[in-house]
Amino acid sequence: MMIKNRNSLTVLFIITVLMVLLMLVTIYRADDNQDEYGLLFPDLFEQLSAVDHIRFASGEGDFTLKREDEDWYLPEYYNYPANFDEVKRMLIDLSEAEILERKTSDPDKYAVLGVEGPNPEVPGGESLKISLLDGEEPVAGLILGEQREVTMAAGPKQFYVRRAGEEESWLAEGYLQINPVMLNWIQSQVINLARERIARVEITQPNGNSAVLVNLGQKDKFGTPQSGDKTVFKYPQLGYDIAGSLHQMRLEDVKPAAEFDRGDAEVVTAEFTTFDGLVVTTQTSFVDGYYFTALSAAFDPSVIQPAPKDIQELDVTKKPDAVRAEVEKLNKRLSPWVYRVSGFVGTNLMRAKDDIVTERSEVIPMPPDMTGFGPAR
Repeated sequence: MMIKNRNSLTVLFIITVLMVLLMLVTIYRADDNQDEYGLLFPDLFEQLSAVDHIRFASGEGDFTLKREDEDWYLPEYYNYPANFDEVKRMLIDLSEAEILERKTSDPDKYAVLGVEGPNPEVPGGESLKISLLDGEEPVAGLILGEQREVTMAAGPKQFYVRRAGEEESWLAEGYLQINPVMLNWIQSQVINLARERIARVEITQPNGNSAVLVNLGQKDKFGTPQSGDKTVFKYPQLGYDIAGSLHQMRLEDVKPAAEFDRGDAEVVTAEFTTFDGLVVTTQTSFVDGYYFTALSAAFDPSVIQPAPKDIQELDVTKKPDAVRAEVEKLNKRLSPWVYRVSGFVGTNLMRAKDDIVTERSEVIPMPPDMTGFGPAR
């Protein structure tokens, strides 16, 4: 009887092992059939250096990204520079996307997965078509459909996709949250001038009246030349905010300088002078409810002065030759454009003296800074 029970247990063990092996084969089936599963575009990574055009088509509209040398541009948007890092990330993400499951090759069922292709008659379109080209030669193409709802808070997501020119659709996994809106691909950062480099800011109104702020000999501390550290601003952080107007300045829109018309709008000039001799000038106007500014740069060796000790330790100032090179680079990038900036930045670039300093009794109380970006207390 005992032998019979042992034989039964042995048979049960063998059956269990076989079931486990069958399950493992099923789970890892994609690894055993690299022709069908594995990478969505197996050869794309090696071909990325040849890609010089990327075309997008969706219900949001059609547009192109074009590469010249190492930079990317938007031909349909004044040939304005695209965000290089975003383009590079998208190309790498496409090359690393992996197939998880075969879905359908029946065109009548494409709409369920959102892989039917872009429909210009449907605002926001269900599908996004991305075409990677070497000149006019296709390198890879993808129709990106619906995202599959899974409980992954972070990491790669799952999407229904179809390779361009093929009938088969797939469930793929990767970082494929690709934006179909053209303006989201532009290089939004206009200039990034560290606040710590700023020694002086002068804002001049059309009537010639000006307001001057100076660094008070300490990082993030600004005041007027007349009152120094006793300067009373409209709100305590105002001097810090004005001096940081060019720190990570971002655009809301951009226009070619040759085509932009300020009309009768007044122009307010602001000069930002650094400890190392860089002078960045903004000319800002309020036009049709928006703030527009043009920027230029120059090197003035006569204004070079030692930075405060705590700023010197940050190593943000530059040698004269480096500043000259910076000026050339800035003017080449900035001079063709007029930028629409946020109301916060635009207001600070146009502030008159009476809108900067006030009597102590009139100081506007400000809530505590919760962003972590305010000046050190």
